[in-house]
Amino acid sequence: MQFQSTVQETSFYSPLEEFAEVDVEVEVREDPLTGRQSRIVPDNFPVPEDEPDIEDVVTDDEGCFFCPGPVSESTPKYPDFVGVDRGSVGEATSFPNLNPYGSHSNVVVLTEDHYVPIDEFTPDIFADGLRAAMEYVQSVFDHDDDARVASVNMNFLRPAGSSIVHPHVQTLVDDRGTNEQRTLIDCARDHYGDHDAAYWHDLVAEEGDGERAIGATGSVDWLAPFAPKHHRHVLGVADEAALPGPGSDVLDDVAAGLVNVLDAYADAGLNSFNVAMHLVDDDPAVPPVIDVVARSVFDEYYWSDSPFFTVLHDEGVVDVAPEAYAAEVRAQF
Repeated sequence: MQFQSTVQETSFYSPLEEFAEVDVEVEVREDPLTGRQSRIVPDNFPVPEDEPDIEDVVTDDEGCFFCPGPVSESTPKYPDFVGVDRGSVGEATSFPNLNPYGSHSNVVVLTEDHYVPIDEFTPDIFADGLRAAMEYVQSVFDHDDDARVASVNMNFLRPAGSSIVHPHVQTLVDDRGTNEQRTLIDCARDHYGDHDAAYWHDLVAEEGDGERAIGATGSVDWLAPFAPKHHRHVLGVADEAALPGPGSDVLDDVAAGLVNVLDAYADAGLNSFNVAMHLVDDDPAVPPVIDVVARSVFDEYYWSDSPFFTVLHDEGVVDVAPEAYAAEVRAQF
């Protein structure tokens, strides 16, 4: 397994140093599986020094369809094959996505509370939401022979792409997955064919207890990827390749790890994030894999951290090396 990087250096006369000549280094890394590049650029992810002023926005629940009452009265109902009008696990409520992204698409509202700060999520909140999502995934796989790829995804607050403050996840199931999933699956199958082992399990073994290893929550190992896709990217890998059913302990282990990662983000002054759990039906090359990334701090005048590099070049640009933030996240495990 190759961890390849190069350092590019640029020089200029800086007004911040009274126009003295300065040298700035940018490290360019390649993902060991896909070859996808990531750039580590110092000081390109500003975090406000003051507490974000978002109280008026996050407490305004007027017209929220995800709050108790409207969520059971005004949201779509499942087709007959799912077996219920809407799913329910603990506080989590699931239903079809009114704006679907593919053949099978749903929403899981995680809490009755309209807003939950990033450091107040609990393992039960995520575990119940994941169980509700997996009930839907399992129903789709049983019903649609063509469906084979799924993802459970979360945008939290506006910098992460969420138009609704109320915590929720979105599930997508179809016959092909996203561009990212297709790349990961193809590369993972090549690795499995060459080595008779899942890439991500080999990666966990390769990282061992090194500086990018973070810890484990039960059957899920967590680490900071060598070439992060986005800021403070943390990767979770289930130790079994089997698709976790709604009652699987793997979901509890994923939930516990997510809470630890979000606590580390909160300690770093962050409040917005994305999550994606990648799932492939009956494929030993692709175990359940979880990606978590931090997004820019939601504030009255927040900035977008999705510039041309991310949107048009599909290249990660981060300011903190994984070896550095892994230690911060490790402290929560």
